Amino acid sequence: MALKNLWEQERSQRLQITAERRQKVNQWKQLTQQELQLQADVLHQELSSFVTSLHNDRNSQQQQFQQEIVERQLEILQIKTDVSQRQQEYRQQRAAKAQALFQNLQNFREILHKSVWDDQTHEQAVSPTPAKEEKLVATVPKWSISRSAIKATGFRPAVNTMTRKAPALNADNVKSKVQQYIQQAEGATLIEIEEVIGLSRVQTIDILRSLIKQGVLEQRDRQYFIRQQAIS
Repeated sequence: MALKNLWEQERSQRLQITAERRQKVNQWKQLTQQELQLQADVLHQELSSFVTSLHNDRNSQQQQFQQEIVERQLEILQIKTDVSQRQQEYRQQRAAKAQALFQNLQNFREILHKSVWDDQTHEQAVSPTPAKEEKLVATVPKWSISRSAIKATGFRPAVNTMTRKAPALNADNVKSKVQQYIQQAEGATLIEIEEVIGLSRVQTIDILRSLIKQGVLEQRDRQYFIRQQAIS
């Protein structure tokens, strides 16, 4: 009997200890669940805050990018406008320069045409009397008009072509004087030779062509020079 009572007493003690342990386990499980729920709530709140921050940053950057794109488009449009205006101004300036150049060329052609053909026509109209022809040797002064004076003025000196008489040509003598003048002047133009020697345009051209064919003269940039071989 005593043994049975002892066994029941130990059994009740074991049941009590087991109940206490179960109670502690349940308490620990509740505390753990509460702690996990609290951590989950905190993590969810942090994650939600992070997602909201990312969304706000993305919207802000997108707006900034759109604004920068609009600014770049405006800059490109302004550059295109400036380039178009400069191209138009350049075309206008080029057209004005071309028009001025063509006008100057037209004026030069008119002056050259008048200078060449009017002198020839006038000298052909005023034919000298053979009995009153003058000899070139006696009437031509020794380089009365300098080459530097002709180049400084840019045109022929005023000459009374109405009264000038075409001299009787002595071909060898005239060629010699033309050659001598070009050699002393170190190069001369057609107008300079014509005025200094006192010849007409046609006579001067004929003599220069003859000297070029003979190899005495050479022409460079509308000027006539003595060939080096002829000098040596």
